[in-house]
Amino acid sequence: MQFELSTAHPDAASLTAAMRALDPQAKVVLDTDRGRLEVLASASGPQILEALARIGCVARPLEKEVHISGGSTCCGHCG
Repeated sequence: MQFELSTAHPDAASLTAAMRALDPQAKVVLDTDRGRLEVLASASGPQILEALARIGCVARPLEKEVHISGGSTCCGHCG
């Protein structure tokens, strides 16, 4: 699942710790320049949003997934 973060967001380590509290195998990719977060976890979208809120991170789900460098959403059309 991918999320757009508010302008003030935690660092990758804090985000990863919050997601691993939900799922110890969670993988997190953060694009700090664009304020985008990809979370690969067994947790639901609402659970992820709640965990982000607990660490002071306001986020909203992206309606359309985008390529996040290092993530798994590459469509092959970057250029």
